[in-house]
Amino acid sequence: MSDFPAVDAMDQPWYEPPLFTGDAEAALPLLAYDGGQTGAVTVRAGAAAAETCRPRDNCNDAFALWSDAATGICFLAVADGVGRSEAAGRAARAAARVAVTAFRAQWLPAPGLSGDHLADRVRETVADVAVTLDSLSRRRAGGGHEHGEYRTTLVVAALPTRIPPGGGVAAVVARVGDSTAWRLRPGFLAPVFPGRAEDLTPTAALPGNYAALQIQVLDLGDGEVLALTTDGLARDGRDEQVRAFLGRLWATPPTPLEFLGSLAVRRNDRSDDRAAAVAWLGHHEAGPDGTFGSGTG
Repeated sequence: MSDFPAVDAMDQPWYEPPLFTGDAEAALPLLAYDGGQTGAVTVRAGAAAAETCRPRDNCNDAFALWSDAATGICFLAVADGVGRSEAAGRAARAAARVAVTAFRAQWLPAPGLSGDHLADRVRETVADVAVTLDSLSRRRAGGGHEHGEYRTTLVVAALPTRIPPGGGVAAVVARVGDSTAWRLRPGFLAPVFPGRAEDLTPTAALPGNYAALQIQVLDLGDGEVLALTTDGLARDGRDEQVRAFLGRLWATPPTPLEFLGSLAVRRNDRSDDRAAAVAWLGHHEAGPDGTFGSGTG
């Protein structure tokens, strides 16, 4: 992966991961991307498998997106399976998928959309995810009560897409576990949730830990950036170098290839999958060369 930018001092800069050696029928993309425009919001989302996991495993991080132009809403979900097992990856993919399905099914727009209204919908969405994952886990265990390796963290965001020029909107982010949310400040990512990721209970994951749900209502202005990431990409209170790298690259919407490059940035640990969903609200100026995104690390 020497063509991707590196943010750590690499002990083996020549390292290339062996090709996938598992069942071809089970192979999932090791780089995944989605994105586009909805209202005044530009979205980029993707996932990348860790280098050391590529010979045999699929990516255990996942994302899902949904928007409704008629009611002016966008919903983002990012999940991180706990551990390297196949069950963890299935839990992450199920959590992201169920979160979007649940939010979409219960979305009822309200006149003068408020942060409290959005927060209620998001809280109910995560509750639906917790119940559904619990059911899926018990089904896998033959009706038992232990969730085993079928566990995942989850972070979601709901944000209006009708951004008045120079104005702002109320958005809601929520998480269970150490996947997290960021606001872009000049040159770096600033955490949305208080505290540090390492202060969280290591077992704060779904199913089984809905009580660990954290919710924040944010006032986001025209030109702001909201990012959801798994801890393999960036962690609260740590990874300052990575957060500065992403802060520069995500200042304006990068191209899809640039965005995937930011997820696949080379880390010396090489052992953690990464996923992110990023929303740019309102108008963003083009770079000095006339393109969007810096393309630099």
